[in-house]
Amino acid sequence: MAYLHAEIVREVLSADKKAKVAFLKRHDGFYEFRGYVERVEGKSYWSPTRNSGLYATIEETEQSAIMEIPWLGEELRNPKGTS
Repeated sequence: MAYLHAEIVREVLSADKKAKVAFLKRHDGFYEFRGYVERVEGKSYWSPTRNSGLYATIEETEQSAIMEIPWLGEELRNPKGTS
């Protein structure tokens, strides 16, 4: 997935590979994250579930995402699904 306003810093997949979070560094210097779940309607695609606010650092962005997304903390500590 490509974004015009930002570069992907990291994407993290859930253990079951049915959800993911993209951490983005925006061209204005701020960070954000976006959550997605896999949907299947004839074929598989990523459907957006949440867009975060803006953060000054990637660390703040990750901490906020961990508080909002139950599975994310474990995946960041044990990065099997990280790209």
